[in-house]
Amino acid sequence: MEGYLTAEISVSAVAHNVRLIRSRLQRGTLFCPAVKADCYGHGLQFVLPALQDADCLAVATPQEAIQVRQTGWTGDILAFFSPCAYQRESDITEALDELIAAKVSLTVVKPDDVLHVCASASRLGMRAKVHLKVDSGMHRSGVHVQSAVEIIELVGKHPQLELAGVYTHFATADEADKQYALNQLDCFRQAAAGLKCKPLLHAANSAALIDMPQSHLDMVRPGIALYGYQPSDEMHNKLPLRPVLRVLSRVMQVREVPAGAAAGYGLTRRFERATRLGLVPIGYADGYFRCLSNKAVMKIGQAYAPVAGRVSMDQTILDITDAGNVSIGQQVEVISDDPAAPNSVENLAKLAGTIPHEVTCRLGGRIRRVAMP
Repeated sequence: MEGYLTAEISVSAVAHNVRLIRSRLQRGTLFCPAVKADCYGHGLQFVLPALQDADCLAVATPQEAIQVRQTGWTGDILAFFSPCAYQRESDITEALDELIAAKVSLTVVKPDDVLHVCASASRLGMRAKVHLKVDSGMHRSGVHVQSAVEIIELVGKHPQLELAGVYTHFATADEADKQYALNQLDCFRQAAAGLKCKPLLHAANSAALIDMPQSHLDMVRPGIALYGYQPSDEMHNKLPLRPVLRVLSRVMQVREVPAGAAAGYGLTRRFERATRLGLVPIGYADGYFRCLSNKAVMKIGQAYAPVAGRVSMDQTILDITDAGNVSIGQQVEVISDDPAAPNSVENLAKLAGTIPHEVTCRLGGRIRRVAMP
């Protein structure tokens, strides 16, 4: 089945998006693209060549940090998750030792994190870089604003540690009403105002980078914009981003059914006329959402063929009656790299009631990624 599914990853589109993003920044603002979740499902090995001039790369997990380092990346890496959340002391020690040895910058959110990192750095005879995550109002992770100075002072007591950064994350930067995000920014600035040291301050994700230039601070952390998608429809500003991803498949079977026949599990699509059906080997196991049943379209030649019936685990039925002379083996564009196309990532996300991030992150391992110019 792998031979039937291909995701084309455009390196030139990534480079284009990087240039656009950088054009929004003032000189001296550092650029830290988010490459977590295998570059939002696009594939680290394909995206990384366009990010070679980045100042830092941001990942979620310790495992992702090590994976990035193993690609040969020699620049800074910021890991958002702390291995100090592991349950067993031996796991914490092993993970921290590996990360510090690999010169990964670590996020800390509580005093115990600081002490664990300090112990590992001492054991290795190295100096570890840490970033403090401050919860300025999203209430997902981080230290309360009132406790930030206490942890910063604790870091300062240990020469084995360097406070490289202090950061926060916005909850509503992609919404038209920016008041809550601006309140978060003010809260974060107040928390950092009394610092005696001068770590990097960073807060801006893609939405804030585009719509809130006052949030750029010392470094920005763009994510979804790198891959060519607008953070939301509510943005006041949009960049002419180029989608990086295009997913292709092939027709594996063609058949005729009479008027009155129905298709798929539950027979949810009944045909009023004699209908020609094409079977495409992609389904929800590959990340093509089941909720796209009877809603989405795929492109065959110059025609858009509607999904007929429920999306199955491995297969999707298309109504190809109006698509011309479709034959077995013919190429099918499952996901388009044209933002205006009805089968674009953004339009599929709307049909599914979700966001582009989930559409790309859900694409499964059976879809072979290939680099394109």
